[in-house]
Amino acid sequence: MRSSPDRSGTARRHWRELAERACTDEAPFAAAALYPYAAPRERAGLEARMFGERRDRLLLASAPFVAPAVLARLAALDDGGAVQLRLARNPATSAAALGALWRADASPRLRQLIARHARTPRAVLGQIAAAAGEIETLRALCENGGVAAEVLATVSERRIGVLQRLLAVNIATAEDTLLALWAEADDEAVRAQILLHPHCPDVLLATVPASLLERRCLARQQRAPRALLAELANDRDAAVRRAAAENPGTPLAALVANCFDADATVRHAVAARRDLPPALAGCLVDDADARVRRALARNPACPPELLVRPATDADAEVRRAAARHPHCPHELLDRLSRDEVTWVQAAVAYRDELPYAVLRRLARSSDVDVLAGVARHPATAPSRLARLAIHDCPDVRRAVILNPRTPRMVLRLLRQDGYALHRAMAVDHPRFADTDRWRMRDDPDVQVRFRVFQHFARRDAMPAAHEASVHVTQLSHYQPHPPKEHMETT
Repeated sequence: MRSSPDRSGTARRHWRELAERACTDEAPFAAAALYPYAAPRERAGLEARMFGERRDRLLLASAPFVAPAVLARLAALDDGGAVQLRLARNPATSAAALGALWRADASPRLRQLIARHARTPRAVLGQIAAAAGEIETLRALCENGGVAAEVLATVSERRIGVLQRLLAVNIATAEDTLLALWAEADDEAVRAQILLHPHCPDVLLATVPASLLERRCLARQQRAPRALLAELANDRDAAVRRAAAENPGTPLAALVANCFDADATVRHAVAARRDLPPALAGCLVDDADARVRRALARNPACPPELLVRPATDADAEVRRAAARHPHCPHELLDRLSRDEVTWVQAAVAYRDELPYAVLRRLARSSDVDVLAGVARHPATAPSRLARLAIHDCPDVRRAVILNPRTPRMVLRLLRQDGYALHRAMAVDHPRFADTDRWRMRDDPDVQVRFRVFQHFARRDAMPAAHEASVHVTQLSHYQPHPPKEHMETT
C-alpha cells in the first residue's frame, strides 16, 4: 500500500466498493479474488458469500484459478464428499488443504485422488501407502511423481504385477528398486521402461538387449554408453535407429550413415539435432523427403549460408521453415516476405527482428495470419495497431493484446471486445491503466471480473493481509480448466 494520503483514501473506497459488489455478485469468484488480501475482520462477509450455498462451494472447489487460501478454508469446512472430491482433483489445492482432507476412514475415491495429487505431502503419501489395501489407491500412489522413493520401495515389496510398470515409470523410483523390479519382471514392457528410467542401474546399460522394445528404450537412454548408442544407430530396426539418432549422447561419427538411411524418419531425426555439424547438414539439404528438408531449415544448427536452397524449395512448408530459422539472412527474409504463399509470409511476420521495409510491406497484406504477425510485432506503428485492434478476425485482435508495446489508447478499443478472452488479457496488459480496469468491474464475464477484482485487491491490500497474499497463484491464461499433466510412458 502506498504512503500517499490521497492514494490511501482511494484504496479504501475501492476496497469497500469491491467488497460490497463481491458479496452480491452472482458468482462466488469475485469474493474469492478479494479473500487472500482481506484483513481478518473482513473475511467473514466474504466467506458467507463464498461458502453459504453448496452450489458455490462446488464451483470454488473445482476452480484452479482461485487462491490456495480459499481452497484451504474450504477444505477445513468438512463439507461432505462432493466438495472434497473436487478439491482433491483441483491442481491448485495446497499441501495443507490436502493434508486436512486426508483421514484413514476417507472414501476409496478420495484416497485415490489424494494419493495421485502432485501437492500431497510426502508424510500423507506414506500414511496412504501403509493403510491402502485396494489396488486402485496403490496405482494412484505409483503415478505420483512426488512420492518418496522409500514409499515406492515399500509398494514394490508387495510384488503386485499390475504395479510393476507404474513403478518403472515413476521418476522417483530409486535405483535399487529398479534393480529388484528387473529381477522380478517377466514383462518386456517393464524392463524396457526400466532401461529408459533416469535412475536405471549402470549394470543394465552394458549390453544390447535382444528384445526390440528394450532396444528402442535403450536407444533413448541418455546415460547409455556412447559405444552402445553407436551400435544402436546401425540397428536393423528403423525405430531403434531413429531413437539413437535423436539421442544427444550418440557420437556424431555414428550419424553419417543415418544421413543416408532408407527410412526418412531416421534422416529427419538427424536433421533436427541441435548439435548437427555443417558437413552433415550439407548432406541433408537436398534430401528427397520434404519433412527432412523442413526439419533442417528450421534447425538453428543449420548454417545460414545453406538456407538459400530451402528458401527456394518447391515445398511451401520448407520455405516457411527457412523463414523461421533464427539466423535467416535479411535478404532471404525479404524474398520470403514476397512469397506467393501467405503462410510463408506469415512466418516472416512473426519474427521480431525485421527490416522496417519488410514489416511495412507485410502490413499491407489482407491475410489474417500475416496481419496477426504484424499486430504482435514490437515495431508496428500505433496507428496501424489501432486499425488492427478493430479487425474482424479475433486472432488479429488477440495479437494486438499480446504485443507488449501496444499503447493504452489502443488497448482501450478492446475493453468491450466481444471475446471475454480478449478482455481478460487486456486487464493484465502492463500498459493498461487502472482507470480502464476499474471501468471493467461490471464486465459480464465472471473470469474478467475475477481478474479485475484480483488486480485491485492485490494493489490495495491492507498491510495485515499482504503477507497472506504473497503466495497467491496468478491466472496466467484464460482457461476454466488447465491442461492435465501426464506422465510419459513407453
